[in-house]
Amino acid sequence: MKKPNLLIFMTDQHRYECLGCHQHPMVKTPNIDKMAEDGIDFQRAYSQSAICMPSRVSLFTGQYLHTHGIQGNNSSADVSGLTTLPKVLKNEQGYQTAAIGKTHSGHCKDMGFDYARICAGENEGENNDYVDYLNSHGFKGEWYNNGWKDMKVIREYYDYVSEIPYEHSVEAWTGNETIKYLDSIDKEKPFMLWSTFERPHPPTCAPKDNPFPYNPDEIVLPPYDERWYNKPDVKRPGCENMWNVFCTGEDKLRQAMASYFSLISMIDDQIGRIISKLEEIGELNNTIIVFTADHGDFCGEYGQFGKNLSTFDVLYRIPMIFYWKGKTCKEQIHELMEMVDVMPTLLDLCEVDIPRTVQGHSFADAVRGNTFQCGLPWSANDAVFFETPFVKTVRTKNHKLSVCWKGNTSWGQLYDLNKDPAELDNRYNDPAYSHIQHDLETRLLRWYIQTDQPPVFGAGIDETRPEWRWYQKK
Repeated sequence: MKKPNLLIFMTDQHRYECLGCHQHPMVKTPNIDKMAEDGIDFQRAYSQSAICMPSRVSLFTGQYLHTHGIQGNNSSADVSGLTTLPKVLKNEQGYQTAAIGKTHSGHCKDMGFDYARICAGENEGENNDYVDYLNSHGFKGEWYNNGWKDMKVIREYYDYVSEIPYEHSVEAWTGNETIKYLDSIDKEKPFMLWSTFERPHPPTCAPKDNPFPYNPDEIVLPPYDERWYNKPDVKRPGCENMWNVFCTGEDKLRQAMASYFSLISMIDDQIGRIISKLEEIGELNNTIIVFTADHGDFCGEYGQFGKNLSTFDVLYRIPMIFYWKGKTCKEQIHELMEMVDVMPTLLDLCEVDIPRTVQGHSFADAVRGNTFQCGLPWSANDAVFFETPFVKTVRTKNHKLSVCWKGNTSWGQLYDLNKDPAELDNRYNDPAYSHIQHDLETRLLRWYIQTDQPPVFGAGIDETRPEWRWYQKK
């Protein structure tokens, strides 16, 4: 009997709340909502990083950043030695493997993808197929992203509008290329397909013929509390928000958010087309579908747009929906889940052995509707972990601890998430929270020690940045 197919939809920088199924007051996503309604919606899923590439590598390795070694957006990183989901499925089970859209996870062949059509071109030496498409259809390749490196130009002259019509947008291109691939598969073999959309990552420029417009005047901005800027992880050097020049002032922020919402609805439209194609070719019933994002976005919170290297929940909490027609139970799961759990969950659902290099745990029982139990020693069933090169964070259902060690600099943050969900009142070294701080510090240290990188794990460590290996010097 043929193994189930896998289809992973990923968006870039997609805030958890910005879906209809998550009760957003404006954003319309009927196709994603249908998957959530008929599948499993993990409502407390977290990414391992608020940076694109590390998060994506964690997805496909089931490993934390300090293990797989990709700590930043390194276009020349060597990922060839990593054990990945597509490699396991291709080499051990004969799967067809494909990546279409914004990959940004190292060279596609090194990750285990036999077929790739790329729109972003962040991987050194790889071609940008979408720019070639634009040039061949009479558009200027530089219109892609509206020259995104100059945010001021986008803000003052483009008003968050792209010169590229929806028919030729990167969203439509990704949808079209995904459908073309599905039309070409060998139906005798299972496939693993990563359909990965570049938006709503900035610049949030919707097309002039925007089919899903939102009125900026109807957007209600979150309340602003200037205490957010006093957080140690916000004030530290290098943590400035590079995107904030993109939308200075409330009017521009509303415009950017309206375009952000439009891009999400455009992606939802393409996802609907792709699922219809799956049904047309007779593969929907045998395909496990995942919808997720690499990380979140401020999207107006704290007066910010985009992201930085702080540890706010809004940057790490992500949508995570599993749908397998007729086989997933219809449920919302409120247990904590991490990006590293996706690979073991999918392998478990496909009845494929999980490699010993994987550090996440399987939620397959939850997807099937059975009682779920996890038991990794560092999680104690109630914690997720995320990190930057120097800041390590443990988050439980009730509290969050972040600790920084960098040279002679050290600081900590502790938040009571029940009393302070906005993470504004730092309780680090507060005597009233000493027992909680001690418990979380112990959990964080145990996690780091037990998930440290053995020599047999991966080849992705960037040895040009030895300071990122600070934990080995202690």
